Amino acid sequence: MATSSKSAANRKTGKHQVDEQRESILNAAQALFLQNGLENTSMIDIASRAGITRVTLYRYFANRDAIALEIHVRMLNKITSLVPQEEEDLSLEHQRHRAQSMIRNFSALRDAFRYIGMFDKVYLDNPPETALTKWTKNRLTSLTWSRSWLPNVVRENPQGNQIAMVMNNVTWFLEKLALRGELTWSDKDTPLEVHLKMFEDMIMGYFD
Repeated sequence: MATSSKSAANRKTGKHQVDEQRESILNAAQALFLQNGLENTSMIDIASRAGITRVTLYRYFANRDAIALEIHVRMLNKITSLVPQEEEDLSLEHQRHRAQSMIRNFSALRDAFRYIGMFDKVYLDNPPETALTKWTKNRLTSLTWSRSWLPNVVRENPQGNQIAMVMNNVTWFLEKLALRGELTWSDKDTPLEVHLKMFEDMIMGYFD
């Protein structure tokens, strides 16, 4: 009986070590992706940053795409963790609050929006029939993509398509703002907070 308990404890410890190593790899890759960009980061770079060999890295992830995808989902979850979580509430008012929260939490979510913009450029901003885009969409669906609430909003609301368009525009705007650090052609003397407030007022106007 004692031997069985010891074996179970060892298995539990082993799983913890695997999870810890996996998290360490994702943390290293995330830092490199944000610092150097997705296309300028190699598996060798990630292994070196994580303090492991390439052989060990490939035991956890088949390639850089798989790592990038995991971090994409992680970033989406970070965004949803700072905005209202009542998935079952598909009302217009709730989506209004969601959009407002995304804008007002921009500073805290800046890296997340910047990463999503970088990811979309490489994996999703291609013709739908592109192999990489198909693979990405299929994988995101299988991982229960954190944006999956949006189709339900479209289906359950009379203004569903309009809400989806507004929410996609909010995400796109914040991605671009995070990537560039400024609004193109804007007055350089106008603080970022003022631009965000103007954008929030415009989006709230659409909902109203």
